[in-house]
Amino acid sequence: MAASAERGSIGKASYEAVRKHIDAGKKATEAFRLVAQESGRSTATVQTAYYRVARSLPGGGGVQLRPRKKTAAKRAAAASKAVGKPAARRGRPPRGAAAAAAPTGSAAAIARQLSDAAQALVAHISRLESELAESRKDRERLAAIERALGR
Repeated sequence: MAASAERGSIGKASYEAVRKHIDAGKKATEAFRLVAQESGRSTATVQTAYYRVARSLPGGGGVQLRPRKKTAAKRAAAASKAVGKPAARRGRPPRGAAAAAAPTGSAAAIARQLSDAAQALVAHISRLESELAESRKDRERLAAIERALGR
């Protein structure tokens, strides 16, 4: 299916029509709405086409461009503010999460939780160390078998 119009011509026409209304003294939002009515497209479509063409013009076509990515300084500032804060989560929390996330209250309860977590961590590390030792023994056995077979 071949396009009958040159690629980008609709966006350029939208840009020019909006610019005519703006140059005539209308506000941009009013110009977008008028062009949308004239062309039978939505206001959002006209805005999108206008800004896409404007950004492609030298100097931004009179449209103030804003950076799409944070600068290194802004990223560092945001990171320093976020230290100690949990990551933001969008949407509703799962059922029962409010009760689970609520503080348990006493310092003793928190200390018990911390102690339980530490014990679980020690047990996990012990399991990993024993698995590693067993793996090394298996590797040594396999190497001995290969030497015996002359590989």
